[in-house]
Amino acid sequence: MKVFYRDEQTAKHNSSFSPSAGKPAKALDSWKILDSTIETISFEPANREQIYKIHEQKYVDGVLDLKRNNGFGNKLPEVAVVLPYVAGSMVAATLHAFKTGETAFSPTSGAHHACFDQGGGYCTFNFLALAAVEVYEAGAKKVAIVDCDMHGGNGTIDIINKLGLHFIRHYSFGYDQSIHNKDLWKSQFPAKIRNILQDADVLIYNAGADPHIDDPLGGILTTEELKERDDIVLGIAHEFQVPVAISLAGGYQDPLRKVLDIHDNT
Repeated sequence: MKVFYRDEQTAKHNSSFSPSAGKPAKALDSWKILDSTIETISFEPANREQIYKIHEQKYVDGVLDLKRNNGFGNKLPEVAVVLPYVAGSMVAATLHAFKTGETAFSPTSGAHHACFDQGGGYCTFNFLALAAVEVYEAGAKKVAIVDCDMHGGNGTIDIINKLGLHFIRHYSFGYDQSIHNKDLWKSQFPAKIRNILQDADVLIYNAGADPHIDDPLGGILTTEELKERDDIVLGIAHEFQVPVAISLAGGYQDPLRKVLDIHDNT
Protein backbone atom coordinates (compact mmCIF):
# COMPACT_ATOMS: atom_id res chain seq x y z
CA MET A 1 0.00 0.00 0.00
CA LYS A 2 1.32 3.42 -0.98
CA VAL A 3 1.01 6.23 1.58
CA PHE A 4 2.05 9.74 0.58
CA TYR A 5 3.53 11.20 3.72
CA ARG A 6 6.23 13.60 4.87
CA ASP A 7 6.85 14.64 8.46
CA GLU A 8 6.20 18.25 7.43
CA GLN A 9 2.48 17.55 6.99
CA THR A 10 1.96 16.89 10.71
CA ALA A 11 1.57 20.00 12.85
CA LYS A 12 3.69 20.08 15.96
CA HIS A 13 1.15 22.27 17.76
CA ASN A 14 -2.42 23.46 17.25
CA SER A 15 -5.07 24.98 19.51
CA SER A 16 -8.29 23.36 18.30
CA PHE A 17 -11.00 20.91 19.26
CA SER A 18 -10.16 19.03 16.06
CA PRO A 19 -7.13 16.71 16.24
CA SER A 20 -6.68 16.59 12.47
CA ALA A 21 -3.58 18.81 12.17
CA GLY A 22 -1.57 16.40 14.31
CA LYS A 23 -3.20 13.20 13.08
CA PRO A 24 -1.22 12.23 9.94
CA ALA A 25 1.83 10.86 11.75
CA LYS A 26 -0.31 8.96 14.23
CA ALA A 27 -2.44 7.42 11.50
CA LEU A 28 0.65 6.30 9.61
CA ASP A 29 2.20 4.78 12.73
CA SER A 30 -1.01 2.86 13.37
CA TRP A 31 -1.13 1.57 9.79
CA LYS A 32 2.47 0.38 9.97
CA ILE A 33 1.54 -1.84 12.90
CA LEU A 34 -1.21 -3.40 10.78
CA ASP A 35 0.84 -3.80 7.61
CA SER A 36 4.62 -3.94 7.52
CA THR A 37 4.59 -3.72 3.71
CA ILE A 38 3.35 -0.12 3.65
CA GLU A 39 5.50 2.04 1.39
CA THR A 40 5.83 5.68 2.42
CA ILE A 41 6.34 7.91 -0.58
CA SER A 42 7.61 11.48 -0.55
CA PHE A 43 6.15 14.28 -2.65
CA GLU A 44 6.42 17.99 -3.35
CA PRO A 45 4.30 20.40 -1.30
CA ALA A 46 1.67 22.36 -3.18
CA ASN A 47 2.91 25.83 -4.07
CA ARG A 48 0.83 28.99 -3.92
CA GLU A 49 0.19 29.02 -7.66
CA GLN A 50 -1.36 25.56 -7.42
CA ILE A 51 -3.57 26.53 -4.50
CA TYR A 52 -4.69 29.67 -6.38
CA LYS A 53 -6.33 27.28 -8.87
CA ILE A 54 -9.11 26.61 -6.38
CA HIS A 55 -8.92 29.49 -3.88
CA GLU A 56 -8.91 33.26 -4.05
CA GLN A 57 -5.31 34.50 -4.05
CA LYS A 58 -5.96 37.02 -1.29
CA TYR A 59 -7.28 34.27 0.97
CA VAL A 60 -4.36 31.91 0.28
CA ASP A 61 -1.74 34.61 0.87
CA GLY A 62 -3.51 35.83 3.99
CA VAL A 63 -3.43 32.38 5.60
CA LEU A 64 0.12 31.48 4.61
CA ASP A 65 1.44 34.91 5.62
CA LEU A 66 -0.27 34.60 9.04
CA LYS A 67 -2.51 37.60 8.42
CA ARG A 68 -5.77 35.68 8.22
CA ASN A 69 -7.23 32.87 10.28
CA ASN A 70 -6.84 29.34 9.02
CA GLY A 71 -9.74 26.89 9.11
CA PHE A 72 -9.03 26.16 12.79
CA GLY A 73 -9.68 29.81 13.62
CA ASN A 74 -6.09 30.71 14.49
CA LYS A 75 -2.96 32.13 12.86
CA LEU A 76 -0.46 29.67 14.30
CA PRO A 77 2.69 29.33 12.18
CA GLU A 78 2.89 25.64 13.14
CA VAL A 79 -0.38 25.13 11.24
CA ALA A 80 0.36 27.39 8.28
CA VAL A 81 3.64 25.66 7.52
CA VAL A 82 2.01 22.22 7.13
CA LEU A 83 -0.83 23.29 4.83
CA PRO A 84 1.11 23.08 1.52
CA TYR A 85 2.28 19.58 2.50
CA VAL A 86 -1.24 18.47 3.41
CA ALA A 87 -2.49 19.62 0.01
CA GLY A 88 0.56 18.22 -1.80
CA SER A 89 0.05 14.81 -0.24
CA MET A 90 -3.50 14.50 -1.58
CA VAL A 91 -2.49 15.76 -5.02
CA ALA A 92 0.40 13.28 -5.21
CA ALA A 93 -1.77 10.36 -4.05
CA THR A 94 -4.45 11.16 -6.62
CA LEU A 95 -1.99 11.53 -9.49
CA HIS A 96 -0.33 8.26 -8.51
CA ALA A 97 -3.65 6.41 -8.43
CA PHE A 98 -4.66 7.80 -11.81
CA LYS A 99 -1.34 7.07 -13.51
CA THR A 100 -0.70 3.59 -12.06
CA GLY A 101 -4.13 2.22 -11.13
CA GLU A 102 -2.88 1.53 -7.61
CA THR A 103 -4.87 2.54 -4.54
CA ALA A 104 -3.07 5.35 -2.72
CA PHE A 105 -3.54 6.88 0.72
CA SER A 106 -3.02 10.43 1.90
CA PRO A 107 -3.29 10.62 5.71
CA THR A 108 -4.86 14.07 5.55
CA SER A 109 -7.93 15.75 7.00
CA GLY A 110 -9.56 19.15 6.82
CA ALA A 111 -10.70 20.02 3.29
CA HIS A 112 -14.39 20.00 2.46
CA HIS A 113 -15.57 23.08 4.40
CA ALA A 114 -12.93 25.26 2.73
CA CYS A 115 -14.73 27.48 0.22
CA PHE A 116 -13.27 29.52 -2.63
CA ASP A 117 -12.49 32.56 -0.48
CA GLN A 118 -12.63 31.35 3.12
CA GLY A 119 -12.01 28.42 5.40
CA GLY A 120 -13.90 27.10 8.39
CA GLY A 121 -14.99 23.96 10.16
CA TYR A 122 -11.32 22.94 10.71
CA CYS A 123 -10.72 23.13 6.94
CA THR A 124 -8.31 25.61 5.34
CA PHE A 125 -7.43 24.58 1.78
CA ASN A 126 -9.72 22.25 -0.12
CA PHE A 127 -7.25 19.60 -1.19
CA LEU A 128 -10.11 17.43 -2.51
CA ALA A 129 -10.95 20.05 -5.13
CA LEU A 130 -7.28 20.77 -5.79
CA ALA A 131 -6.49 17.10 -6.37
CA ALA A 132 -9.45 16.88 -8.74
CA VAL A 133 -8.21 19.86 -10.76
CA GLU A 134 -4.65 18.57 -10.88
CA VAL A 135 -5.64 15.08 -12.04
CA TYR A 136 -7.99 16.61 -14.62
CA GLU A 137 -5.09 18.63 -15.97
CA ALA A 138 -3.10 15.37 -16.06
CA GLY A 139 -5.66 13.78 -18.38
CA ALA A 140 -8.58 12.51 -16.30
CA LYS A 141 -11.86 13.44 -17.98
CA LYS A 142 -14.24 12.66 -15.12
CA VAL A 143 -13.27 12.80 -11.45
CA ALA A 144 -15.48 11.39 -8.71
CA ILE A 145 -15.35 12.76 -5.17
CA VAL A 146 -17.15 10.58 -2.63
CA ASP A 147 -17.18 12.57 0.59
CA CYS A 148 -18.23 10.40 3.53
CA ASP A 149 -17.64 12.91 6.30
CA MET A 150 -20.68 13.29 8.57
CA HIS A 151 -21.06 16.94 7.59
CA GLY A 152 -21.91 18.39 4.19
CA GLY A 153 -19.07 19.35 1.87
CA ASN A 154 -20.20 22.94 1.37
CA GLY A 155 -16.72 24.16 0.45
CA THR A 156 -16.26 21.60 -2.30
CA ILE A 157 -19.66 22.49 -3.76
CA ASP A 158 -18.84 26.21 -3.56
CA ILE A 159 -15.59 25.73 -5.50
CA ILE A 160 -17.19 23.45 -8.08
CA ASN A 161 -19.94 25.99 -8.74
CA LYS A 162 -17.82 29.13 -8.68
CA LEU A 163 -15.15 27.72 -10.96
CA GLY A 164 -17.47 25.67 -13.16
CA LEU A 165 -15.67 22.39 -12.50
CA HIS A 166 -18.23 20.30 -14.35
CA PHE A 167 -15.84 17.35 -14.72
CA ILE A 168 -16.28 16.61 -11.00
CA ARG A 169 -19.02 14.26 -9.82
CA HIS A 170 -19.61 14.88 -6.15
CA TYR A 171 -21.37 12.90 -3.44
CA SER A 172 -21.61 14.26 0.12
CA PHE A 173 -22.86 11.96 2.88
CA GLY A 174 -23.79 14.97 5.02
CA TYR A 175 -26.13 16.30 2.33
CA ASP A 176 -27.71 12.93 1.58
CA GLN A 177 -31.25 13.27 2.95
CA SER A 178 -31.61 9.50 3.26
CA ILE A 179 -29.18 9.40 6.23
CA HIS A 180 -32.06 10.51 8.46
CA ASN A 181 -33.36 6.97 7.96
CA LYS A 182 -30.35 4.70 8.24
CA ASP A 183 -32.05 1.68 6.70
CA LEU A 184 -33.09 3.80 3.71
CA TRP A 185 -29.56 5.14 3.31
CA LYS A 186 -28.07 1.64 3.45
CA SER A 187 -30.44 0.42 0.74
CA GLN A 188 -29.78 3.40 -1.57
CA PHE A 189 -26.06 4.00 -1.01
CA PRO A 190 -24.65 1.32 -3.37
CA ALA A 191 -26.72 2.60 -6.30
CA LYS A 192 -25.59 6.16 -5.64
CA ILE A 193 -21.96 5.11 -5.66
CA ARG A 194 -22.46 3.10 -8.84
CA ASN A 195 -23.97 6.15 -10.49
CA ILE A 196 -21.18 8.52 -9.46
CA LEU A 197 -18.43 6.08 -10.49
CA GLN A 198 -19.95 5.39 -13.89
CA ASP A 199 -17.26 6.34 -16.44
CA ALA A 200 -15.09 7.99 -13.76
CA ASP A 201 -11.36 7.99 -14.41
CA VAL A 202 -10.35 8.30 -10.75
CA LEU A 203 -12.07 8.35 -7.35
CA ILE A 204 -11.13 10.67 -4.51
CA TYR A 205 -12.60 9.03 -1.40
CA ASN A 206 -12.85 11.16 1.74
CA ALA A 207 -13.29 8.41 4.33
CA GLY A 208 -14.64 10.28 7.34
CA ALA A 209 -14.54 8.85 10.85
CA ASP A 210 -17.12 11.22 12.35
CA PRO A 211 -20.20 9.35 11.03
CA HIS A 212 -19.49 6.99 13.93
CA ILE A 213 -22.41 6.81 16.33
CA ASP A 214 -20.23 7.73 19.31
CA ASP A 215 -18.70 10.83 17.72
CA PRO A 216 -19.38 14.00 19.78
CA LEU A 217 -20.22 15.98 16.62
CA GLY A 218 -22.90 13.57 15.57
CA GLY A 219 -22.99 10.23 13.86
CA ILE A 220 -25.28 7.39 12.92
CA LEU A 221 -23.11 4.42 11.92
CA THR A 222 -21.57 1.71 14.06
CA THR A 223 -18.00 0.53 13.55
CA GLU A 224 -19.25 -2.43 11.54
CA GLU A 225 -21.45 -0.19 9.39
CA LEU A 226 -18.49 2.08 8.66
CA LYS A 227 -16.61 -1.01 7.48
CA GLU A 228 -19.55 -1.85 5.23
CA ARG A 229 -19.49 1.71 3.86
CA ASP A 230 -15.83 1.34 2.92
CA ASP A 231 -16.44 -2.10 1.43
CA ILE A 232 -19.20 -0.69 -0.78
CA VAL A 233 -17.19 2.30 -2.03
CA LEU A 234 -13.95 0.41 -2.61
CA GLY A 235 -15.67 -2.70 -3.92
CA ILE A 236 -17.61 -0.80 -6.59
CA ALA A 237 -14.47 1.15 -7.53
CA HIS A 238 -12.68 -2.19 -7.99
CA GLU A 239 -15.58 -3.58 -10.01
CA PHE A 240 -15.53 -0.56 -12.33
CA GLN A 241 -11.70 -0.52 -12.38
CA VAL A 242 -11.60 3.05 -11.08
CA PRO A 243 -8.34 3.86 -9.27
CA VAL A 244 -8.76 5.33 -5.79
CA ALA A 245 -6.99 7.94 -3.72
CA ILE A 246 -8.14 7.96 -0.09
CA SER A 247 -8.02 10.80 2.41
CA LEU A 248 -9.25 10.87 5.98
CA ALA A 249 -11.82 13.23 7.44
CA GLY A 250 -13.53 14.04 10.70
CA GLY A 251 -13.32 12.03 13.85
CA TYR A 252 -13.52 13.79 17.21
CA GLN A 253 -13.75 10.97 19.73
CA ASP A 254 -11.52 11.07 22.78
CA PRO A 255 -9.10 9.38 23.07
CA LEU A 256 -7.84 9.71 19.51
CA ARG A 257 -7.24 5.95 19.47
CA LYS A 258 -10.97 5.51 18.77
CA VAL A 259 -10.63 7.62 15.63
CA LEU A 260 -7.47 5.83 14.55
CA ASP A 261 -9.26 2.49 14.88
CA ILE A 262 -11.79 3.66 12.29
CA HIS A 263 -9.03 4.80 9.94
CA ASP A 264 -7.32 1.44 10.50
CA ASN A 265 -10.49 -0.29 9.30
CA THR A 266 -10.50 1.79 6.13
